[in-house]
Amino acid sequence: MNRRLNSFWIGAAMGLILPLLVFLIFYLVMYAHVPLGEYLTYSAKMRALPKLLSLCAIPNLIIFYLFLNREYWFATRGVIGATLLYTFGVIAIKIFF
Repeated sequence: MNRRLNSFWIGAAMGLILPLLVFLIFYLVMYAHVPLGEYLTYSAKMRALPKLLSLCAIPNLIIFYLFLNREYWFATRGVIGATLLYTFGVIAIKIFF
C-alpha cells in the first residue's frame, strides 16, 4: 500500500464495500437458489437481517487494523465512519421493520 490510500474517502469506500461483498458471498454460497429480493424479505420477516448485516460488518476490522498498523490515520477514520453508518442502518432496521 502506498500513501495515496491515506484518505478518508478511500477508507470509507472500502468500509462500505467490504461488508456488501461479504453479504453477497454469503448469499451466493448459502442461498443462490433463492432470488435475492425474496431472501431479503424472508430475512426481514424472521428478524435475521439486522444480525446478518452486523456480522457482515465484522471484516471491517481487518482493513481497520491494516490501515492502523500502516499509520494511515485518515483511512482509518473512514473505515470507522463507514462502520458507524452500518450501525445506524442496523438500528433503523431493528426499529422500523
